[in-house]
Amino acid sequence: MYLARIEGSAVTTLHHKSLVGRKLLIARRCEPDGRLAAEPVLALDAVGAGLGDLVLISTDGELARSLTGHKTAPVRLTAVGIVDAVDGPKPGDIR
Repeated sequence: MYLARIEGSAVTTLHHKSLVGRKLLIARRCEPDGRLAAEPVLALDAVGAGLGDLVLISTDGELARSLTGHKTAPVRLTAVGIVDAVDGPKPGDIR
């Protein structure tokens, strides 16, 4: 699992049958302090996330496939929570 910021959503005209009616999010991994840390990825939306939300992304492909109801769904990432706050040490803090 990791934190990501939602940068948008994706709309497709042709897609696997398991994705019919499913919202796909454009998510970008980020550090706890909010710095963006990676290239954008597509994730299945399981929580109603929107533009700018900080979310928890699950990398469990089995979870993503079970949410679609198809064993062969071509998905691996799922937004499973909207994060309200992140507490703890910041990068550079002395431990």
